[in-house]
Amino acid sequence: MIGYIVSLICAIITFGMALLQLSITLGAPFGEYALGGTSKVLPQKMRLISCTFFFVFIFVGMAYLQWGNILSIGFNSMFVKIIIIVNTLFLGYAIIGNGILTKSKKEKYVMTPFSIIQFICSIVTFFTA
Repeated sequence: MIGYIVSLICAIITFGMALLQLSITLGAPFGEYALGGTSKVLPQKMRLISCTFFFVFIFVGMAYLQWGNILSIGFNSMFVKIIIIVNTLFLGYAIIGNGILTKSKKEKYVMTPFSIIQFICSIVTFFTA
């Protein structure tokens, strides 16, 4: 049961991040919350990166749903395991990037807690789901 819950939490946070990236891609003024937080509205070149993150986050969110047996989408279980491991490592980097390296206070104080919560949930998910 715990694996189900933490997998769902990871998926919800990941889908939320996907929506943030989509809105930034479409020109919403949330650029200070992502990608270093240097621009309120991302320049065109950076929007391509944000668009890529949108699709990656959708994919990762689906992997969490399958890993927690919430939804079966047909991914190979070893493939999903690799996705969860890689995303957990990415979240570890995100904690450092969002919490220490960024100059954006919005990214630091809003995104770092989400990264920490999802990092912990992702570890728990990996070992309990």
